[in-house]
Amino acid sequence: TLRWSQPDVTGMIPPPRSASSLVAVGTKLYLFGGLSHMSGWFDDIFVYDTVTNSWCLLETEGNRPRARDKLQAVGIDTNIYYFGGFGPKSDEAEAADLEGNDDDEEDEEDIPETHEQEGAEFGWFNDLYVLDTVNLKWSQPMHMNLGVPTQRAAHAMCTIGRHLIIFGGRDIEERQNDMHIFNVDTRKWLTDLSVTGQVPAPRSFHSLTAVGNKAVLFGGRGRNDQHFDKFDVFDFGKKEWIPTTIEGDKPASRGQHCAVAVGDSIFLFGGSGNFSPETMQCQTFYTDAFVVKSDKFSSNAQSNGLPTESNDS
Repeated sequence: TLRWSQPDVTGMIPPPRSASSLVAVGTKLYLFGGLSHMSGWFDDIFVYDTVTNSWCLLETEGNRPRARDKLQAVGIDTNIYYFGGFGPKSDEAEAADLEGNDDDEEDEEDIPETHEQEGAEFGWFNDLYVLDTVNLKWSQPMHMNLGVPTQRAAHAMCTIGRHLIIFGGRDIEERQNDMHIFNVDTRKWLTDLSVTGQVPAPRSFHSLTAVGNKAVLFGGRGRNDQHFDKFDVFDFGKKEWIPTTIEGDKPASRGQHCAVAVGDSIFLFGGSGNFSPETMQCQTFYTDAFVVKSDKFSSNAQSNGLPTESNDS
């Protein structure tokens, strides 16, 4: 019906946070991680039941990921896969010297001041965790280091078949435009990946959404703090970036938005843009919504803009 509604929610509601992950498994949504400017980074996991409209805090077994934000998570069957992010690190030898770096808070990615974690060292992660939502148990796939992405945050990840696909994000050096593929059955990163076509520019805070055997990239923030408004399509079978033209009303350039596949369409909501180097903050925040009809994202894909309210704030 393309109508917004706000349900009456019961249970233990999660504390406010940003840059967390939220994954649907069946009729439940699993929330992990994120950042609070009052209390720092989170490593808790909450579940929202869409049938009963209730929240609960999960008790899990095994070693969970360290507290972090700007991670990515996706679901395959009843498992949730988590990769990367940024937060406090226990091993000082691995901690990055972040002074002067710009990719760490949810907007300008600087280290925010916190009250409970001021003495910690901070850095990026490139670890991979799995949450079994049936047995509520964490694990880490045993794999060789060949092909493992660099430590990063604010990247994008989606699934096609039994594969995790990761593109871009910010590592200790810079925003990147590399692609990595992980097979969840063989537990190996693809080491001989050869990508053809015009590779999109380096970026972070973008979205990557699977539609059939294609991964649709949109938006993000580039190395010069510019934002993108172009859709790029990666053909998983051919390992090729293919040219795509989206007609109709298009979203303005932005990052930090959300995008999800619904049937044969992608629903895109919100985000921020117009980054100011003086304030190190985005100046524009969007509350608009768009439905992009995929048509398998051929060269003639169509788009319909469906603004829900004013797109500037």
